[in-house]
Amino acid sequence: MPTTRSFTSSYSGEAIRSYILKSLIGGETLSTNGISIRTGVKYKEVIKKLSSSGVVQEGGCDFTPAGTITITENVLEPKKIKINEQICFEDVYQLWDSENMADGMNNEEMPAELVDAVLGEFTNQSAKEIEEAIWQGDATGSTGTIKDLFDGYIKQLGDSGDTVDVAGVALTDSNIVTELNKVYTALPAGVRKKGAAGLVYFVSYKTAALYRQNLAAQGDNDTANEPVLRFYGIELRETGGMPDDAIVFGARDNFYFATDLLSDWSEIRMLDQREVDGSDYINFVLKAKADVKIGFFAEVVLYN
Repeated sequence: MPTTRSFTSSYSGEAIRSYILKSLIGGETLSTNGISIRTGVKYKEVIKKLSSSGVVQEGGCDFTPAGTITITENVLEPKKIKINEQICFEDVYQLWDSENMADGMNNEEMPAELVDAVLGEFTNQSAKEIEEAIWQGDATGSTGTIKDLFDGYIKQLGDSGDTVDVAGVALTDSNIVTELNKVYTALPAGVRKKGAAGLVYFVSYKTAALYRQNLAAQGDNDTANEPVLRFYGIELRETGGMPDDAIVFGARDNFYFATDLLSDWSEIRMLDQREVDGSDYINFVLKAKADVKIGFFAEVVLYN
């Protein structure tokens, strides 16, 4: 289906050289020190999981094998994702920017301000969409978006019988600390031993705002105004893809994201079709891959 282009303008002279981009959120899960990011995955990559039980026993003279060793796998299989959009030179004539296109039909160039704005908007949109897919993806869905390509963390956790489930309620600024404590207590002790730096709460922006309000109500404005929120020293990572009233808690290295090249998500190519097929279009193209998996479900708390 061709790009639907809608340009509204009162063009009659000169314009201040700027575009206002819609405020979007996205990319928080994949930012520095968020989760385990696997790059260079062209087709598939295996997460090998090893666990044991009953291997320690009373000593004696005989060699007596005991216990079990279990090796299982999760497979990361990134799905192709793309942006294909286009703008026609004819569309730009009606905009204030048209005076910056250079004279002569064969010399025209897309105005730099417009190009920067379009690239910025597409980059923001790709970050928002992948953030939502990471958490809300459902391969059985029918949204018509990339959320249908693979199961996100919430779906995987909900489907697994090993996940540590904590029944959730509607979160408020008065109950948020009580509910965070429920989640904290439910985490297996062995995982908590990884220390605050190795653990992370994933929450929505709304949930984080409720926690800030709670802190402020207690008079702890210094903590409430910190750019990074913490609970018992553990980061509360605000993510645009997390549903409101849901919390996911576990070790950072237990959450996997696979792609080919991470910079693919911010590389949008602008292709001038005048030199290709003689049309007056500029094509914008982004190509990337993505999939997510969780290592050990029994080491993750889902509050939902």
